[in-house]
Amino acid sequence: MDTKKKELDSYGDFRKYSVEEISSMLGVGKTKTREMLQSRLLPVTEIGRDYFTSKTAIQEFLSDNVGKELFF
Repeated sequence: MDTKKKELDSYGDFRKYSVEEISSMLGVGKTKTREMLQSRLLPVTEIGRDYFTSKTAIQEFLSDNVGKELFF
């Protein structure tokens, strides 16, 4: 099995999310979420104005950055 396919399979909830949905997952406001998206800090795939990710990827991102101060 292709490695990329295998990685995507672990994110079963990979789909299009709105800025509002992503900000809710992060627990921050929409403006801060937009800033994080524009800085390419978050684990998302951007197609036009649409953002594709998964709750699992966002949770992993948060876990990986516990105790860190993120600058963007």
